[in-house]
Amino acid sequence: MTSTDVESTVRLRIDFAYDGAPYAGFARQPDQTTVQGVLEDALHRLFQGAPAETTCAGRTDRGVHAEAQTVHVDAPAGWRRLDDLARVRRDLDGMLGPSIAVARVVRVPSTFDARHSATQRRYRFRLWERPVMPPLLAHDTWHVGERLDVEAMERAGQALVGTHDFDSFCRKRVLRLKDGRTVEAPLTRRVDHLTVRRSRPAGLVLLRIAANAFCHQQVRAITGSLVEVGKGRRSEEWFAELLAARDRSEAGPVAPPQGLSLVGVRYGPPRST
Repeated sequence: MTSTDVESTVRLRIDFAYDGAPYAGFARQPDQTTVQGVLEDALHRLFQGAPAETTCAGRTDRGVHAEAQTVHVDAPAGWRRLDDLARVRRDLDGMLGPSIAVARVVRVPSTFDARHSATQRRYRFRLWERPVMPPLLAHDTWHVGERLDVEAMERAGQALVGTHDFDSFCRKRVLRLKDGRTVEAPLTRRVDHLTVRRSRPAGLVLLRIAANAFCHQQVRAITGSLVEVGKGRRSEEWFAELLAARDRSEAGPVAPPQGLSLVGVRYGPPRST
């Protein structure tokens, strides 16, 4: 962005939540209904036809939910509604509801970047152990259908804490060099903590994980492999060996999307607990 662009726009931060079920993921896609697509269309109308390009903290997959997503957008500096952002929040919330709920719209410095300024993303995965799945939970919970060894899952998951190459849990990232050759880039991430605990109502298990960033389907791949440990199909040692192998084909199945939610994005020093 040039200095002229900065002077002619005001950067806004928007904090919001969404039900991911109706959307083909966060990122705008041609001929698909996405969170970014409907959000930018609404902002475009509010900006009276001015461009509305958003940048988010983390692009969620199809069917994945968010309790705490953040985007930034550059509004025209002469936009008359900049003096009443509380009303902007209400109007935007009304345009996007009920599947998207806008919690806050505030001015931020032009240096704020919803993606690059974030120091930690936190996700939660909900699993249901009991044979019968309550219909009201099915929307945001994976029906595992059997009792899990949650202590073994949490112990196994500690192998992820720290900075590692997560190639076993991510799709390979291929970079094209200037000479035309391609190379595989390691998918290095820093995991700050991981817990697996039983919750209420009885039968519910919550997996929580926080990291500086996540690659595509990483949390779902980690969850699927940890469930293999929880079911006794794989050992705790296997999970550590899987991380070290850096081979996606060795991992367990990818968990379904509906159990996953982005529950927090941190700007500033990351929390370790």
